[in-house]
Amino acid sequence: MESYRRMLGRVYPFIGAIQLNRLRPIALENMLVELRKRKYRGKPIGEATVQKYLTVVSAVLSDAKRNEIIQKNPARMIDLPLTRRTTQYIPSPVEIQKLLDALAKEPRHYRMFYLLSMCTGCRRGELCALKWEDFKFSRGGLLLTISRSRSVVPGKGVVEGSTKNGRNREIVLSSDIRGIFLSYRRRKQLEARLAHRELGPYLFTDALGQLIHPDTFTKRLRKIYESIGFPKEYHLHTLRHYYVTSLLHSGVDKQTVADLVGHADTGFLERTYCHPQQEQKEQAAGAMRAMLRPEGEVLFNLAAACPAKSRSA
Repeated sequence: MESYRRMLGRVYPFIGAIQLNRLRPIALENMLVELRKRKYRGKPIGEATVQKYLTVVSAVLSDAKRNEIIQKNPARMIDLPLTRRTTQYIPSPVEIQKLLDALAKEPRHYRMFYLLSMCTGCRRGELCALKWEDFKFSRGGLLLTISRSRSVVPGKGVVEGSTKNGRNREIVLSSDIRGIFLSYRRRKQLEARLAHRELGPYLFTDALGQLIHPDTFTKRLRKIYESIGFPKEYHLHTLRHYYVTSLLHSGVDKQTVADLVGHADTGFLERTYCHPQQEQKEQAAGAMRAMLRPEGEVLFNLAAACPAKSRSA
């Protein structure tokens, strides 16, 4: 909501004085021209960001149309340039092992945070909002309930609210994660006892029991990535992509994966998160060859297929 308010605040100078029933596509096109001149950290903002402004305006106009204030939504009449889709990179199994080795040397709260990110696919804000009470023991493992998120809101700091889609979801964790969780909780209890204070309700706190800022986890992971030679394109959300892609490649059905990560639309899940890795691409190439030549013979006998003149050349 705060994001929508900020975006609407930026478009008001261009279209705010125009009555809804007099708003025409040309006014919106002029607005986009001006928005494309905006800069972020010294660089022009991307076309995808520009079009997000139009999406928010279009939502308002669609509501006006639904309430019969206007007959058509002028935002739907604009031809937009294609946006460049950002390539998402997924760590290979070798890289994941390298990352786990690096995390073993990190302080416990970082180790626990990034491990849960890899094993649950939770968003950063959801992990930052985790409480001890969210974990329940079940059949040797853990049942984790995701019900809230802590997000950075410009002008308001860190704000706690519901999950992105406003729904709770449950994730089952394995027995080894349960052991790591119990060890982490005992350490936090000892830490609180030595500091003569009660153990706070949240998982991720500093030595004083204060909540850790979400940006801290993002910045720390970038340093870890850099120390082990990972690409600059890797970020914290990469671990969420890794989780989803790994489950889909392992044969877990789409709806289950969508439920685990908080998406109702399996189509969006596939478009956004399912990235074929090199191993799967090689398997696909091998499968195609096996279909063409099941017995393993060569596809073509090029020497026999070419006329004598071509062979001599």
